[in-house]
Amino acid sequence: MATKPTTLSLLTSTRFAIFSIVVICFVLQVINSLPGINLNGLGIYPRSIQGLIGILCAPFLHGSWWHFASNMIPFVVLSWLICQYSVKRFYNVFIFTALVGGLLVWAFGRSNIHVGLSGVIYGLWGFILCYGLVRRSLKSIIIAVVVAILYSGFIWGVLPQRYHVSFESHLFGALSGLFLGYRLAKADKLKGR
Repeated sequence: MATKPTTLSLLTSTRFAIFSIVVICFVLQVINSLPGINLNGLGIYPRSIQGLIGILCAPFLHGSWWHFASNMIPFVVLSWLICQYSVKRFYNVFIFTALVGGLLVWAFGRSNIHVGLSGVIYGLWGFILCYGLVRRSLKSIIIAVVVAILYSGFIWGVLPQRYHVSFESHLFGALSGLFLGYRLAKADKLKGR
């Protein structure tokens, strides 16, 4: 006899953690694609009081269907790899990189609207690489090597290349992920995890 999943077990499910974010992004992209609707105004606009709301909204908004689609595969892959530590770890990394990376974009980014999940994706990337290097457990090293091989090209995304691409989101997302990866790896080493 199968039991119904509890709310807590649903929230701690890897599939729910990842795909709920994908669904939110998808629904917002559908709405954003409707005639006369432009949700991207809710993105991060640096050094503007109105742009502060973008720190919360920007990761879920995308400039086009191509932008949305190009973010989803790396997001799912990197999120799933972090969930191999725990779903709670994934939520912590997601929230930290979205908020800290977003705040840094707001403080230092170009005067333009910044939207997209790529800042968080770069945060996940930076977290995995730094955590693996500092923690040095077999599991963390294997995950970091897989990410280094699959996503080595990400390093170029933190540099300004194209005007319409927010390299600032990439850079500050990666830096916030690196910082959190370092801190949590050191803490986990001390705890013997």
